[in-house]
Amino acid sequence: MKTASNLEAPVVFIILTNWNNPSDTIECLDSLIKIQYKNTKIVIIDNGSEDDSMEKFKQWGANNKIDFEVVLDTDLCSPSQKNNFLTIISLKENIGFGGANNVGIQNALKKGADFVLLLNNDTVVTEDFLSSLVKTALNTRKTGITGAKIKYFDDKDKIWFSGGYIDFLKGAFYHREDDCSGQRESDFITGCLMLIPSEVIKKVGCFDERYFLNVEDVDLSCRIKDAGYNLTVDCNAVVFHKVSASIGGLFSSRNQYYFHRNRMLFFSTRFRGVKKLLFYYFQFFIATPVWIIMQLFKKRGTAIKGTLVGYFDYLKGRFGRCKYF
Repeated sequence: MKTASNLEAPVVFIILTNWNNPSDTIECLDSLIKIQYKNTKIVIIDNGSEDDSMEKFKQWGANNKIDFEVVLDTDLCSPSQKNNFLTIISLKENIGFGGANNVGIQNALKKGADFVLLLNNDTVVTEDFLSSLVKTALNTRKTGITGAKIKYFDDKDKIWFSGGYIDFLKGAFYHREDDCSGQRESDFITGCLMLIPSEVIKKVGCFDERYFLNVEDVDLSCRIKDAGYNLTVDCNAVVFHKVSASIGGLFSSRNQYYFHRNRMLFFSTRFRGVKKLLFYYFQFFIATPVWIIMQLFKKRGTAIKGTLVGYFDYLKGRFGRCKYF
């Protein structure tokens, strides 16, 4: 790991993924060009949008007099790509959150990134957030992922993420939502914001694209932690998150499908033998029936539908993009 003593300003590639949401992405870009930390490049992955996202990004670059290039997915392997401040990569189809970020990560690694910063496009950053993140990463022993304190955009006093923990008994993941200062360790770092050293990615790998959407951040966090690295939340680095409803809301069929299918995929890879059998028993005969009954009382039929289809596809070994929702 490069340290503050031999590298004062590592190159950070900031990766944003966009899917039919140019207005939020542009608001995020507007905040990023105002940050204090200047040794950055930005990569936008347009993930098969069906609107005018690409045109709006090009117009934004022109309006702000920013040097940029547009790369089609058919040209990703071309060695002739420039190293502009802004790269806009256009994918012809939606390959999922993990898949799109993986494209951005590979682009960043080819261009000499010291760190990659994975950042949700529906965030607005503070001017000093990246300076604080990089300082924390450089001064943390065996740094794997550095996260930030993330607040709600619409309620800036309310915290959305200040760390996370995994309940292996219940098969669940939880955000810590308490205020904090300094740094704290975490079971996982949310994919909303992950600062990762390039050398860690080269050793551990990128996102597992079987997840497509949801839980891939927990999986990558645990793989990095298993490799001996630390997961740290820098509570002095603050960003604001709009908590996008692009997936239809927490209890939509789409969100519940990916959450439950991917939750089972994640935990099934962490357990062996009797522990795995006990986990299956608890999930299928206790936890899930109770949860479904609760949703029936709350009249959330779409959530139940997504959950059941998610479990069915998990048992059938169907991963990647869902063909139903």
